[in-house]
Amino acid sequence: MERNPARRPSQSPQESERNEISSAEIMDYFLDKVEELHSSPAVIWRVLQLLKDPEFDVRDVELLLEADPALSAAILRLVNSSAYGLPQKITSLRQAILLLGARSLRLAVLSFGLVDRLTKGTPAKVYEDFWRRALTTASAAARLARTYRTTNADEAYCAGLLSELGVLALAQVDTRRYTRVYLTHRHGEDLCPAEQARYGFDHAALGERLLLRWGLPRPLAQVAGSHHLVEGTPEALHAVVHAGSLLADVLWMPQSVLLPHARQWLSDRFQIDLDGFITLAMDCKQDILDNAAMFSIHLEGKIDIDLLRREAQRQFKQVALETSLEYDAMTAVLNQEMGI
Repeated sequence: MERNPARRPSQSPQESERNEISSAEIMDYFLDKVEELHSSPAVIWRVLQLLKDPEFDVRDVELLLEADPALSAAILRLVNSSAYGLPQKITSLRQAILLLGARSLRLAVLSFGLVDRLTKGTPAKVYEDFWRRALTTASAAARLARTYRTTNADEAYCAGLLSELGVLALAQVDTRRYTRVYLTHRHGEDLCPAEQARYGFDHAALGERLLLRWGLPRPLAQVAGSHHLVEGTPEALHAVVHAGSLLADVLWMPQSVLLPHARQWLSDRFQIDLDGFITLAMDCKQDILDNAAMFSIHLEGKIDIDLLRREAQRQFKQVALETSLEYDAMTAVLNQEMGI
């Protein structure tokens, strides 16, 4: 796509106003292009609906999966992977369903059915960064939900995993130019305004619209649309996914400018102190590695807990020193005014 679809040429302010395309129309243009490349995931959504029932009928799930050979093959690869360490190869889809269980099967369907399909054809650097962010956000959101019992951990994982789908949609449709935008702006606070300037919307809004179009639950879609933003006191699901999104930056880049914000958010929302922050980081690191291995995703870079601890302690001391200096300066001014 060689032309910016956000605007059409005009000859006057009045014509410009009439010809201006709404952001919703532009997003639908992008999503139509995505669906030309990837069929609507109707089978996947029906499987997810069945798996909501703890007493789901294995045969019903099997029949649906058989209608999607690529997804069935991915599930068989998963159950035969080293993550499960089974003594013999599983060739029966029904047996694979029973061995995986509802939770792992639900995550497999989301990962291989929705996310993995949208990564096809994505430039390598965007692909790598997407998976690093998606698995970190999902793992951290689930860990927080489970530890603090704020919301369902599986739902938190799903919401985190799907929160960045808009990135994949943009990379699929406007590959060359979007890749340049994506790689030259810091994710979140810098990237979203750059996307707005270029397209008239950002990846979060596009992801929300995509999930709604595909019939996923509205709470998951709404979290995707607002996971970088926090206003007032957010819903529990939004809170853990926003925290996961922050950790997707600071766990991999301890010197990120978002580290103080992440620590403050976790302190305000979950009462997590410095020691609790490092414990959370260690737990998330293992969860991320386990999930990456389960889905055969190679993550570039590493999470360095020691470096993260040192950087967090350094910033904590710096903030404490600055606060102390400000207090001393205020005290000196007051004393001077009072003639003390």
